[in-house]
Amino acid sequence: MSIGIIGYGTIGQATARLFEDIVVYDPPKGHDESSAVQCCEILFVCVPTPTSSDGHCDLQAVYQALGLIAPHLSDGQVVAMRSTVPPGTVRRLQEAFPNTYFVSNPEFLRAHRAEEDSLRPWRVVIGGDSVYARQVLLRAYHARLGRSVPYLVTDSVTAELIKYAANCFLATKIIYAREIRAAAQHIGADYAEMVRALSSDPRIGGGDEWWLDGLDDECLPKDLNAFVSLLRSWRMDAELLNTVSQLGRPEVPLVE
Repeated sequence: MSIGIIGYGTIGQATARLFEDIVVYDPPKGHDESSAVQCCEILFVCVPTPTSSDGHCDLQAVYQALGLIAPHLSDGQVVAMRSTVPPGTVRRLQEAFPNTYFVSNPEFLRAHRAEEDSLRPWRVVIGGDSVYARQVLLRAYHARLGRSVPYLVTDSVTAELIKYAANCFLATKIIYAREIRAAAQHIGADYAEMVRALSSDPRIGGGDEWWLDGLDDECLPKDLNAFVSLLRSWRMDAELLNTVSQLGRPEVPLVE
């Protein structure tokens, strides 16, 4: 199965490690032969989706990349969105490019352990509105990772929301842990022992988040701000996550 990687940054390179027979398209990095993707059964879109000046997720790189390769897309190809995009994006892309099959395949990679997390994922989320697209992508992952990895196969909107929900929760956990750590230091409590006790509760869990001083991973504040903007556009309550976003800014000091 020939695999195409659109965008060869951290996510693109980590995704490429999963598969064989890779074709890369990323003009700024010297991979500028767009016609090479036409023979790929699956294309993974791994381009950046930064936060725009108004706080929303900027999809310019996604549409630009797809526009450049569009003349070379063929019927039956599956385009898997690894880039973080707002819920509903895959369905809009499906309307814009009707001759291919789009599916959401969000990544959950830590910036400092992207390759490790790609090769040994905690779960693989495949969200598509086409049974064919879901099955093609699932078959590709089964071939490389086996069937012991937890797979969640769902619709595209649910998969896109899962990514935002996960990153927003992690951001909230980091800010909570920072405040509890400051309290432990203030009264002389053993923070490591406290984390060990809390981590033993499956409802709470462990993880690096207990030890981080802020939202240093660029994806967390980006996705948090984008989701807050999205909630506000839906006229929904965003008070908790907005507070987390404000507390996670670099200029907000750790109180000890």
